[in-house]
Amino acid sequence: MSEASKSVQFATMTILHAGNARKYISSAYKELSEFHFEAARKKIEQAREETLFAHREQSKIIQAESEGESLEFSLLLTHAQDTLMSAVSELYIAKNLINIVEKIQEDHQKHN
Repeated sequence: MSEASKSVQFATMTILHAGNARKYISSAYKELSEFHFEAARKKIEQAREETLFAHREQSKIIQAESEGESLEFSLLLTHAQDTLMSAVSELYIAKNLINIVEKIQEDHQKHN
């Protein structure tokens, strides 16, 4: 496999899985807006699994370079990194937001 096609393959798989994670996170927010906490957490777990797949692909790029392979730099690789970093950040925020909203709802129910 050529260096260019390897870069494209790694980048494409990273983007695919990170994009899937972002879709699951969006679904988790929808569940959260309806106070379906367990369903939201399930979506977050699915998103976490997708970010792990994406991270594995990213690791392949880093490992190849550390082993002396010269992979062609491309905007696609930059986009893959950006998409993965965004998904990881969104995942962190969503996990915390679920806990916050659940706590607020519990407190609200205690006082009513």
